[in-house]
Amino acid sequence: MTPTTPPTTPSRPQVVTQALLDLGSRPEHPFTTSIEGGRIVFTWVYDKASGPFGSREQSYRLRITLIPETSEYKRSEIGVERQRGSASGSYTFNSAKVVGPVKRTLEAHGWHRRRTALGKAIRRLFS
Repeated sequence: MTPTTPPTTPSRPQVVTQALLDLGSRPEHPFTTSIEGGRIVFTWVYDKASGPFGSREQSYRLRITLIPETSEYKRSEIGVERQRGSASGSYTFNSAKVVGPVKRTLEAHGWHRRRTALGKAIRRLFS
């Protein structure tokens, strides 16, 4: 099974969950993984600054909820900023560093993103 060749039958939820959790332990990925409330959560703290007058931390969280009945997943993204006092600095952020490996892993296991009601309606219009 390679990222370009999905299996004929989607992998079991336990196998997909473990593959996603394993992404966080690889040094080439800038994020950590955990399970929170039945979701697989990828957290990347991409900006951490501190100085004599305060501190700041910015992070990106990608949450994946597996839907075993249909081999689909739901995705939600959260940007978090915590600041105490004033800290200066800037950082350029690209969510593809998290979304890319997660999406490729899910596709390699035969899982696909759940379509929203709006997406399904548009697809029916143009089919």
